[in-house]
Amino acid sequence: MRHRVDHRKLGRTRSHRKAMLNNMVTSLFDKERIQTTDAKAKEARRAAERLITRAKKGYVAYKEYQSLKEAGKDVDAKQMQANALAHWRIASRVVRKRSVLKKLFDEIAPHYMERDGGYTRILKIGIRQGDNARTVMLELVETEKTKKPMMKKRQVAEAVDEVEPTDEKAKKSAKGKDEKKEEKPKKKKASKKKAKEEASDEEK
Repeated sequence: MRHRVDHRKLGRTRSHRKAMLNNMVTSLFDKERIQTTDAKAKEARRAAERLITRAKKGYVAYKEYQSLKEAGKDVDAKQMQANALAHWRIASRVVRKRSVLKKLFDEIAPHYMERDGGYTRILKIGIRQGDNARTVMLELVETEKTKKPMMKKRQVAEAVDEVEPTDEKAKKSAKGKDEKKEEKPKKKKASKKKAKEEASDEEK
């Protein structure tokens, strides 16, 4: 029975697990898509969605602070400023990179203002070789990067080859051009020999 079991331990100590999840959430907000195991993704998703909800509250408080300041209500404006700053400081305990924290409050939170929860999704990839772990893709929903379909390795390689040919292909094409150049003068020599033979036959 799982009475009073709140989270997965993931085979780590408390401090190690906390640091790992903080790094995963930071990478998720930065890259908008990360690949990990199923158990880690489910734990990281909880922290990520709570942070997005907190960022939305901080964004709303900051907007109210700006409107109150413009209206000349300094006392109320200071209270809303303190509220917005509190949300920022609590989120900074998890997201340590300032650039990612700024992206969370300035880009991600406004993007999900009309969405009540469900900011992330988990896509199953397969079984990892070696330890037989279930691998998944944890990503944010409806962003510019995650709206695009994921390309397989073969498709990526083909697309790269079409744009920029590899060294081997360039070498092959260069060899082909050199061989064609070498074949052309041989044909000319053969035609000259034939002309000489024809001229000698006419003289006879």
